[in-house]
Order: sequence, then C-alpha cells, then structure tokens
Amino acid sequence: MSGGDLMHSAEIKELVRDAYRHVPPTTEAVARALYSPQELAGVPQSAVTRSLGVANHLRFADIRPGDTVLDLGCGGGIDTILAARRLGPGGRVVALDFLPEMLTRTAHAAAEAGLANVEPLEGELEAIPLDDASVDLIISNGVINLSPRKARVMAECARVLRPGGRLCVSDLTVRQEDLPPEILTRPAAWAGCVAGALAEADVVHKLARVGFQDIDIPYRRPLGIDDCALYPLFDPDTIALMRRLVPPERQHAVAVAVVVRARSAD
Repeated sequence: MSGGDLMHSAEIKELVRDAYRHVPPTTEAVARALYSPQELAGVPQSAVTRSLGVANHLRFADIRPGDTVLDLGCGGGIDTILAARRLGPGGRVVALDFLPEMLTRTAHAAAEAGLANVEPLEGELEAIPLDDASVDLIISNGVINLSPRKARVMAECARVLRPGGRLCVSDLTVRQEDLPPEILTRPAAWAGCVAGALAEADVVHKLARVGFQDIDIPYRRPLGIDDCALYPLFDPDTIALMRRLVPPERQHAVAVAVVVRARSAD
C-alpha cells in the first residue's frame, strides 16, 4: 500500500467497514486525551466511549451560529455533538457516514444531548449526497485518510461548499518511506489511518488542485506507537510489529496528527 489514491477501492472500503463495525466501546482514553473536561461535559457517554479522532480540530474551526456544517464520517458522534452545541438552534450539522450503525449511534447521542439540529445522512465521502454550494463548513476527524480516493473526496468537499466556505479537518500525515512495508500492508494499519496517510505536502497540493485557498496547518502533534495503542483499530499484533520494526529513535513519531484549514474560492 502507499499514500496515493489506490486502485483496490472496493477491497479497502470493505476493510474499513469491517474494522469500524467491530470497534469496541473502549476508546474513552482517546476522548480524554483530545478534549477538555469542559468540552466533554455536554457530550453523552455513548459518544465519549467511541471516540476515534486524532486531534481536536474544532478548536480551530470557525463555527458560526446558523451555519450548515457537514461532519464527514461522524462515527460515534462526538464532534457532531460539540459542533451542534456551538451552532445553536438556527444552524444544523449534517452527520455523514457510510455505516448505518454509526448514524444510529450519532442520532441516539444527539437525542440524549437534547439536540434537534443534527441530521444523519448515509453516504460516501467520494460521492457526498448533497447539492452544490449547500454547506458553510466541513469538519472531519481522522476520516479522509480512510478513503482510497482522497483527491475525489477533496473535490467533493469543494463542490458542496458555498463560495468562501471553510474546511477544517484533522488527520494523520505520514512519510510512507519511513514505515516498513510489513506494517503498511497490514489491514489494521489502514483502518488506523497510518497506511493510507498522505505526506503533509501532498495534502496541501491536493487541496490546492481542487481549488482550495488560504490552506494552513495550525496544529501538528507527533503520534507515537504508544498513542496508536490507545486505538483498538490497531490490533496487538500490529502494535508488536511496529515496536519490533520501527527503529527506537522513531517510535515516538510514526505519524503526525495535523489540523488543516482551507477556504473555497469566492
């Protein structure tokens, strides 16, 4: 596998479906590492215990009351809930996922939080079922890397954003040559967003190619093997392989979690 857009799309999508359908509700440690107690205070426990993000991009997102926000890959719903609270009743969050199970979890979490401005939507990142120029802000947390067609995802984001609309997403960046092929070819490494990750320069280049402007990266954090072990998507065998094959001096930074902001053309 490499960080580029891959040919075996159907195989990769099935791998991701499988991995995320069977994630146990044991990822509260991830939520506690990324979000403050104050932020989590208004989030139902069901969403906290299924947190699989890689950074807190919402701290950098320009969420404005009344916006229409699209959350790509809503998962258990933690970012959807946090965004919906900031929007107020005049705004709405469209929570997109290709797994009905995730949409059900997000809908239940929104109901538990007393939020009426969350709209679950089943669909794929590469073919977002929304009209052109219908969204003010797109957020996403550790999801775009899961797509084998990242350039297509970014083009879809540009399409559904209104002129001057904003993008603020978190994901992992990796220089593929820094990881042994024995790791890159493991399904767990793809599900964990490492094997499919782009280099930072590639992310910026692909966004610019589909028309995004003012691209900047306000946050970077190295992700080590110990950090990967917090995510059940990385099975113990893959973690053990990483500890064995990655040189000790690089084990503290096998990837970098970044927040990327950009703006669509006016």
